Amino acid sequence: MGSSSKVASGVIWSTVMNVINAVYGFISVPILINYFGKAEYGLIGLAMSVNVYMQLMDLGFNSTNVRFFSAWLAKKDYENVKKLFQSSLAFYGCIGIVNSLVLLIITLFSKQLFHLTPEQDTILRDFFIILMLSAIISWYSSCFDQLIRATENVAWIQRRTIIPKLVMIAILFITVYAHLNIVLYFFLTTFALFVIIPLSVKKIRKELPFISFMPKFDWVTLKGIIPYCLNIFSFSLFQFSFYNLRPVFLGIRGNIESVADYRVLNGIISIVSLFGSSFMGALLPSAAKAVAQHNKVAYYKVAYDGTKYISIVLCFCVFGMMTVGKEVLTMYVGESYYYLIPYLNLWLLCTLVVHNNAISSLILSGTDIRAITYNSAIASVAGLVIAWFTIPHYQIGGVVIAFVIYILIQLLFYYFYYWPRKMRINSWRVFSRSFFPYVASGLIINFLIDKTISVSISTFFAFIMKGFLFAILYSIFVLITLTSEDKKYFLSIIKHK
Repeated sequence: MGSSSKVASGVIWSTVMNVINAVYGFISVPILINYFGKAEYGLIGLAMSVNVYMQLMDLGFNSTNVRFFSAWLAKKDYENVKKLFQSSLAFYGCIGIVNSLVLLIITLFSKQLFHLTPEQDTILRDFFIILMLSAIISWYSSCFDQLIRATENVAWIQRRTIIPKLVMIAILFITVYAHLNIVLYFFLTTFALFVIIPLSVKKIRKELPFISFMPKFDWVTLKGIIPYCLNIFSFSLFQFSFYNLRPVFLGIRGNIESVADYRVLNGIISIVSLFGSSFMGALLPSAAKAVAQHNKVAYYKVAYDGTKYISIVLCFCVFGMMTVGKEVLTMYVGESYYYLIPYLNLWLLCTLVVHNNAISSLILSGTDIRAITYNSAIASVAGLVIAWFTIPHYQIGGVVIAFVIYILIQLLFYYFYYWPRKMRINSWRVFSRSFFPYVASGLIINFLIDKTISVSISTFFAFIMKGFLFAILYSIFVLITLTSEDKKYFLSIIKHK
């Protein structure tokens, strides 16, 4: 299968995986809140948020490895691929041990860090112990997907990832019907992610038989990638902190119910934002090749057409969800959560920033990202400071307000400085042709449907009517605006699905 076909297939299967994730998120949140209670469910979100922040110890190796694996595989430099993979195994194994030790320290001081009852603190400690046990396995196996992704087998990764998600769905229903406690549920769900490790090993051996799974530091190879790796880390440090410290701040400055509110909104928002990341994961290996081979045609195609395709899908999801937001919240967790609707809509608008993922894949394929590191630091620190001081007054609203400030700083920087000056990309063309038409159409269609469909009809019928009407009207607009080349591309995606 050719490179473009792999990208197309990767996008399709990433989308399929996102749909499965959406279904799981949609059914799991109300079930778990009703079964365990809002406060205990919030403990799951708090534990996961603390552990997710430990992913910073990746130090930028994730994107760095995909970039260098892709470039070296394109050049058939198999020896360096082998050395980097073994070095990554050794590095991630050490990080897994450090991760466990950090969680142990947090466990010892959890009572002082979070506003919890003694019973809640006991449950949270059990969660951290489970995460300590899983950390080493999770870190050690994390570079498997990096190598597979570099071979442009994103579609295979997504097909394989369906397996643990199905296992997690089964665990969810077993928990309810067998009356399992929350700690056992958390243990089974955490370790369900590891059932696919043998499949990953088999795939690597098939695609790249020269690879060795013996951890071994190769300092010469590491020395060659460390500068780029540190650039990525310095960029991701602040961005990652902003995204993952928000629920932790809610646990410290707010209450545990606000963490549950965050999980409710994030469950809906993740359905939308993951579609952009589907393109990102599929485009990064190809973008790395375009940059390494100085292919300007491919470079600008990723920038302009890639952004257009992401915007089409993203705006469909964002404004489609806004159209049926009230109905989704009602079916999701009930009418008592209506107070979250303004925050849901504002958060949905913030996710439109994902339209820059195509250009971000080009940025990550380059070498000089110092300017975006500085901007990311400013935006993240500003957002976190605002969140810290607004959460006690507005709870979940403080998090959303902070997100708005963060996004505005990021977009102004990219559009007015980095893209035109550093990347020679026409920002006006990106905005006027690849992004804004689909935002405008989504807003207009959303407004018309909101004014047309009666609110007196049943929730489910309103959901079906609004959703169907939005999908039809938006699809008509997209078909009218797509060029013949765009249509050929989408047909190729369907052909290679």
